[in-house]
Amino acid sequence: MMTKINMKLERLAANRIMRSLAFTTLLLTFTMSLCGYGQNSTDTNIIEPYLAPKFLASKGDLGATANLTGLINNISASPRLDSRGASSVIVRYVSSDLITLRFGLAPSIISVRQLSTDSVGKDLVETDSSARQASISFRPAIEFHLKGTERLDPYILLEGEVGTIGQFRAGSNTSITDTTGVGTINRTITEDGGFNLGAHVGLGFNYFLVKRLALGMEYGLGVNYMVTGGDRQEVIQSDPTSGVAKTTRVLSSSRSSMTNFGVDPMVQFTVSYFFDI
Repeated sequence: MMTKINMKLERLAANRIMRSLAFTTLLLTFTMSLCGYGQNSTDTNIIEPYLAPKFLASKGDLGATANLTGLINNISASPRLDSRGASSVIVRYVSSDLITLRFGLAPSIISVRQLSTDSVGKDLVETDSSARQASISFRPAIEFHLKGTERLDPYILLEGEVGTIGQFRAGSNTSITDTTGVGTINRTITEDGGFNLGAHVGLGFNYFLVKRLALGMEYGLGVNYMVTGGDRQEVIQSDPTSGVAKTTRVLSSSRSSMTNFGVDPMVQFTVSYFFDI
């Protein structure tokens, strides 16, 4: 028992150390960048048009970005998650040497279906149940790039998020077969969806390994507001093998809202590739 507790404490300590190192790396990157501006204040390059070094993305390039997860011996790329936990596609467009536009799209459709067969006494019970809900969010952002080196590209990120959560629908069709025939029970549930809004500010940088291919880091803080639920309706239609068919309708309403403000739970490690268009 003590061994397990010690292992958990060691893992927590390791995570804190990694987060601290990552934050320190970001801070040092931006400090060096700002110092570079100050040291070159008398350089004639300051008043000349900024020329992007050969490794960095160029004006008009279109890029795609994914997150890197896992340990050194098991690294994998995965989509970035939005505030609801849905996978998103991140596209970046280099508008100028100092401005990069970014857009994230996170569509999500959850659809579940289950078929079951059981026996209750002499009766055969067959059930076909399903549930479905769709949602989508949009994440426009802008990156303000600072002066770096021929490979290092630091930036400040401003990002917004707006999303809609579709109506939740669930239902089940149950047939009960006995010696006198087949009876049915149909149940349908519908409930309003909701929406979410968010804003995020952060620091990040790209480090170009070769032309157009970069590894990066991002860290920041943000706020997110989400509202779900609303009017709810449940309809039950019963048609027994003997007796009279009937329909029952139950109406109710339930709405919840959540506001979350804080720093990112972890540093985002990224990989990006820019295409010449």
